[in-house]
Amino acid sequence: MKVTADFAECGVEQLFYAGKVAYNTTGIANGVAVCKAPQKMIITRAVCVVGTAFDAGTTNVLILGTADDDDAILAAADITEGTAGAYSKQTFVEVAKGDDIKAKYTQTGTDATAGAAEFYLFGVAIP
Repeated sequence: MKVTADFAECGVEQLFYAGKVAYNTTGIANGVAVCKAPQKMIITRAVCVVGTAFDAGTTNVLILGTADDDDAILAAADITEGTAGAYSKQTFVEVAKGDDIKAKYTQTGTDATAGAAEFYLFGVAIP
């Protein structure tokens, strides 16, 4: 069961499952929507769980953001893509319009043959 949230109550931090991507998700190099954020919300923390390490030959870069800023939530330095594990970051990102949350994976060197990650977001509804 994935985590869901009801953002009807302002001021209460809640956790929700944002989505999953893999090294070969269609369109991932340009960014793909993993979820639509609830309207009038502040993202306060993000967690990326790398379940299968990404294995491109030289670099692996996985980021999470919005249409306006592709690494606003999790930037390249926040996730160690080549090592399975959970990576957490405190943040303060307002998504007042119910924006798409997008993940983007880029790589260099030998093409990746593995890699998968799930995203969880903590958020607070705002008036």
